[in-house]
Amino acid sequence: MKSYFLSFLLIAIIQTGYTQDNLKIFGQISTSPELNRNIRLSDNSTQADYDRFLLKMNFGVKYLYNNFTFSGRLSTGNIGKPRNPYVQLGNAFSQKTIFLDKAYIKYSKKEWTAWIGKNSINLWKRNEILWDNDIKPEGIGISKKIHFYGDFIRELKINTGYFILGKTPYNLTQTPTTFDRQNNLSFIQLRTSVDIYRHHFLFSPVFMHARLDKSLNANIFAGMFRYLLFAKYRYYLYANYYRNFSNYKNQNLLDTKLRDKTTGYDIGVSWRYRKFNLKIMYAYIEKYAVIDFLAQDNWLLPADNTLQYGSNFKGWSTKLGYRISRNFWTELNIWYAKQIHIYTTNPGLFEATRMRLNFNYRF
Repeated sequence: MKSYFLSFLLIAIIQTGYTQDNLKIFGQISTSPELNRNIRLSDNSTQADYDRFLLKMNFGVKYLYNNFTFSGRLSTGNIGKPRNPYVQLGNAFSQKTIFLDKAYIKYSKKEWTAWIGKNSINLWKRNEILWDNDIKPEGIGISKKIHFYGDFIRELKINTGYFILGKTPYNLTQTPTTFDRQNNLSFIQLRTSVDIYRHHFLFSPVFMHARLDKSLNANIFAGMFRYLLFAKYRYYLYANYYRNFSNYKNQNLLDTKLRDKTTGYDIGVSWRYRKFNLKIMYAYIEKYAVIDFLAQDNWLLPADNTLQYGSNFKGWSTKLGYRISRNFWTELNIWYAKQIHIYTTNPGLFEATRMRLNFNYRF
């Protein structure tokens, strides 16, 4: 399917007429030394500290023709772990692959935008707790802006989409038709900003419905809020609240201690001054407040057992960035996470600290 899509993309570019100005070639290279420290497993034992050296690369093309955009991108990573495009240098390097990260057609006219294919989800978010930026689903995304031309509320933006998640899409007894696969997700989001006497507020509620394997559904509401504190120095305060309205009390496949853990929140502050930016954040995310395999990989605790990581954590993160040039910047990231609730089969709480220094170059 993906090879057919790339072939169609190439044919479309040739048929519409090639011009150098309309063809954009882009990519990014990131190198990242990483340290994992103070690792305690949920059986109350400790895991040895370890270091890694990571590499992430992507390369893509984009062709613009009137109101259409044709684009495709290849990326490093592991196709079985879409949240993590990093390649670990060393013996594990040979086990990694290069896969199709993006392949889509987008149409934009006036205040409408729509795309079909494999692309970044058209969901506005302040962080990656609800959706990891590295996950590029296959589906359809639509956005619409509505202008009010007022002094207080200037515009309203509506985002919506339908996506195939691709994790156990159907069993052998089902016909694999597009809209009858087990794992799919749809969402609708409103986003509006309010200006009141030099105070700038942004509100963005979103409702997400996911149909997952093992007959589980997720009905997640997320309320997102941001406040611009000082316009000159770009201080932002923000808070997000997550609530899954699905009832899992009768789901025997789930851990009995965690079936009713369906809420979460995060709060933070960010600041940008000249070439520096700083972001500090605290998160408290219960087990089913978000969908594990869509949530941010950087918060995941470094363990092999799936019970040790994912949601069901509390902790903080810090990012300090410096832009060396227009296309070259560096970031120091620190994450600390600890499990909130104990699993039935584990007597303790997992915790760990992760530090990563990123050197990023974009062309």
